[in-house]
Amino acid sequence: MKWKLSQSVAENARTRLPKLAEKYFLAGRKAAEQGEQSPKHMHRFRLETKRFRYSLELFRPVYGPSMDQHLQRLKDLQNVLGELSDSRSMLDLFEGDKSLEAKLQRSIKRKWKEFRQQWDRFDTDGQLDSWRNYLKHGAGRVRR
Repeated sequence: MKWKLSQSVAENARTRLPKLAEKYFLAGRKAAEQGEQSPKHMHRFRLETKRFRYSLELFRPVYGPSMDQHLQRLKDLQNVLGELSDSRSMLDLFEGDKSLEAKLQRSIKRKWKEFRQQWDRFDTDGQLDSWRNYLKHGAGRVRR
């Protein structure tokens, strides 16, 4: 995200964050495609979720409390992605323990399903447009 020093914080937010949202939604749609994605792919999307959330948190003073509900939705996605990643990491650690591997595989399937459900709620019809509109027009309450 390139910052233009000639623009105010709110102007930068209005021009840059909608593009960041679009990039995030495209990455999420790819991650949520049918069938489980590779651990590496999901880890990259987890990092993308963190980057998007933390970028928005930096601009929270510009948007005010209305940003909180958007951030919470990203936190929820980030949490389930973290749990999915943790389960996959444990699977590698406990390789050879068939009973534990089976439990972890079931956990991974549940977490994958939970991620898909959360993503489907996050990316309902019109949500990308709603996010872009909010990020483009909701900025302006800069506290000096």
